[in-house]
Amino acid sequence: MERVSGVGGEDGVGTGAGRRGEADDADGRVPVTLSIPAERDYVVLVRSAAGHLGVRAGFSMAEMGDWRLAVDEACGLLLLPDEVDATGEELDCVFRLGPEGLALTVSAEARPGSKPQVGGFGWSLLAALVDDLQWAEEQGRVRVDIVKRAAGEGVPGPDGTARAGVR
Repeated sequence: MERVSGVGGEDGVGTGAGRRGEADDADGRVPVTLSIPAERDYVVLVRSAAGHLGVRAGFSMAEMGDWRLAVDEACGLLLLPDEVDATGEELDCVFRLGPEGLALTVSAEARPGSKPQVGGFGWSLLAALVDDLQWAEEQGRVRVDIVKRAAGEGVPGPDGTARAGVR
């Protein structure tokens, strides 16, 4: 597996891919999984889900805008021919809601040796919008993992309790 890391360090929200319908964490949270056709026109469905989950994560309006744009860019990295150019018919998206934010794994079948343009505009924009960004290629699939943490002091978390700000 090849991994390119873009930003971040601590991992407050899990990004490992669990099987569909199974709890991802010890606290019993189930990931939200979407499979869409590998076409740009369907990414709006992923952005919509990202927005709804961002509300549950307690994102501010500014964080919500950044999160939705980051989700769009993460999907775009796999769909644009000048980046990776997925070869499969589906794009798989797995969201995980954690106590301090949201994680998204976007994956698709791709050409062997596919890599994002790490110095390119799309990657740089994505890195500026999220707290953690990673890339991996394994077994004929490529994957982008992003994490966005809510920064609001005292903003209710997914369980309704107030949480301290994330630094």
